[in-house]
Amino acid sequence: MRARDARAIIFCVVTVLALFAAVYLTSRNYLAAVALALAYGAWIMTRARMLRVLRRLRGEADWSGYYKDD
Repeated sequence: MRARDARAIIFCVVTVLALFAAVYLTSRNYLAAVALALAYGAWIMTRARMLRVLRRLRGEADWSGYYKDD
C-alpha cells in the first residue's frame, strides 16, 4: 500500500468520525449524527481519488498514469 493511499484512508476515517462527533455534540441526536456521517462517508468514497485507492486495494492495475510508482 502506498503512503498516499494510507493517508487518504485515514483522512476518510478521521473526517467521518469528526463529522459524527460534531453533529452529535451540537444536536444530541444520535440518528441524525449517524445519518450525516454515513452520507458524508458515501459521498467521499465516490470521489475519484478514493475510487483509485479502492481499485489498487482490490489489486486492479492503475493505467491512468497519474501517479508515479514509488
